[in-house]
Amino acid sequence: MFEHTFNVPYYGLDMNGRVKVSLLLQFLQETAALHADGVGVGVASLMERGMTWVLRRYRVRVRRYPGGSGLAVRTWFEPRKNLKSVRVFEVRDESGDVVADAWSAWIVVDIERGRPVRLDRALPAAYFNVAEPTGKPVEDSIPPQGGDFDREAEFRVRWGEMDLNGHTNHTVYFDWAIESTPDDVVDRCEPCILDAEYVSSVPRGYAVARTRKTADDPLKFAHEIYAKGTSAVAARLATTWRSARR
Repeated sequence: MFEHTFNVPYYGLDMNGRVKVSLLLQFLQETAALHADGVGVGVASLMERGMTWVLRRYRVRVRRYPGGSGLAVRTWFEPRKNLKSVRVFEVRDESGDVVADAWSAWIVVDIERGRPVRLDRALPAAYFNVAEPTGKPVEDSIPPQGGDFDREAEFRVRWGEMDLNGHTNHTVYFDWAIESTPDDVVDRCEPCILDAEYVSSVPRGYAVARTRKTADDPLKFAHEIYAKGTSAVAARLATTWRSARR
């Protein structure tokens, strides 16, 4: 297990004085990167050998959005069937209460071939030596939500949103899903569950987010992300909202 503590900066607070979901996701990403670098399996070290990490699934549950205080992020991981690495997170406030948790599923990909690599062929022994059981079931895909998309929003992929792989950073997809949610929901509610299935990368250019309400709950939405001018889905997301705690 690895833990890192962050101070929530002023610019990381929303209009209600609570941490922005985008910053919370960045804290998770930074903690995972520090942990991976510490055991020699970070993106930079893998890229030197022609490989990289690719995120396939991500689910974040926010129990409570804290204010401007310190947040401690804990993370650990384990291999599954020698094909994917499952990483989980816990976020605690200064009182030690869990305010958010998450799980994610990653694969190692050969950059030139674009194909997955078995973990024991890609990663050093240190990765397996520090792995810990996560106890998290991992779903390979988001269950179909059904219905037609009734909203569409277009976003420019900015240079600052690109990662080391030359792809749009995975946290940005959640931003697009939130921004494409109806204003009346965003104004009075906050996202409490964010779920993503990453299919392919969105390159520099423009992305299109399509959104619809699910049939069973007016505060649940399905989202699909495309690179503009293409018909192939780059990511599927699902968000669940609740009344904001003022």
